[in-house]
Amino acid sequence: MNEKLLQIYALSVCFVSMGCLSIFSGIFLYNAVEVSFPSTMNTQIMHYPPQFSNHRVMSINPTIPIVAGQPLPPPPEQKTIASDDERNKLIQETNKRNLEMAEKRMKTESIMSMVRSFIIVLIASVVFFFHWRMAKRART
Repeated sequence: MNEKLLQIYALSVCFVSMGCLSIFSGIFLYNAVEVSFPSTMNTQIMHYPPQFSNHRVMSINPTIPIVAGQPLPPPPEQKTIASDDERNKLIQETNKRNLEMAEKRMKTESIMSMVRSFIIVLIASVVFFFHWRMAKRART
């Protein structure tokens, strides 16, 4: 009876580890494709609101958050935009920069997810093989 319980335990753990192996192998492969083809897989591109107002004024320095104990930052410099062409060019450059940042962020997140999935697959494989051998010994 004791060997029977040991065999049931070992095979149950094998079943659960096979589920982990299949799920996280799929996640790993999906992220590998996402890293390989970032432009076609990038469905989560964030659309940023327009950063320029109709007043033809643009802030050069970003707003600095105020931290307790620090003096207030100086007011940001203001640059007047001369024409609509210059404004459109700045908007296009900003959109291009935002798109590149989103693709870089997606690639970094995919690589981090691949590392996590690989670690889980490795651990699940060790657990599976250890318990599979345990079940074989309990069977004989």
